[in-house]
Amino acid sequence: MKRLLHAAGVAAVAAALCLTTATSAGAATGTLTLNGRTISDPHGCYNADRSPMSIGNQTDENVYVYRDSDCSGYPVGLMPPGQDVVFNPASSVYVR
Repeated sequence: MKRLLHAAGVAAVAAALCLTTATSAGAATGTLTLNGRTISDPHGCYNADRSPMSIGNQTDENVYVYRDSDCSGYPVGLMPPGQDVVFNPASSVYVR
């Protein structure tokens, strides 16, 4: 009985660690605003509907700004958390 409880405890801790790691690696926490559109817990590439692009980064991750759509080419800007900036020209952003 003691071994069964120990095994169950180890399994529960392992499962909790896996879930915590998966959640934190899955998306930024917070909101990203692109030209008035709000995205909760963003992750990946987002194209803008027009340029100049108004960006509000209220996440816990950096936002990389790209001149070209689909986050292609090199980033033209980097926005740390807590910033609101207008980029011109800009077509897409990437959140890690």
